[in-house]
Amino acid sequence: MRYLLVSMIALLIAGCYLPPVEPFSDVVPMGLDTYMLTKEEVYTKTGSAVKANLYRKANDFCESKGKQLLPVREMSRDSSGSPGYGNPANAEIQFRCLDSTDPELIRPTMQSVPDVQINTK
Repeated sequence: MRYLLVSMIALLIAGCYLPPVEPFSDVVPMGLDTYMLTKEEVYTKTGSAVKANLYRKANDFCESKGKQLLPVREMSRDSSGSPGYGNPANAEIQFRCLDSTDPELIRPTMQSVPDVQINTK
């Protein structure tokens, strides 16, 4: 009986273990000094709120490398439907981590990517 109790406690403790998560494990390299972050949030109504969180994470990532953030491209979409139902709010950002002396480090001029493009001839 005692061995059974000890075995059950050991299994419960082992089942509660979660491996450590690397702080920037979802940052995707896209090339030389260029990265991407993307995220969906079910209980967030606006894509702008998701995008703001991504920019915070991207800035922390670049600072951890001793570099400066330069946004390259961004996209966001608001949620549709009630929170928890429908399509969740989502965002994607592409960015570079550059040295403060890099000549490519300039003031960003961002343009959002439109959801729909209409081409006329």
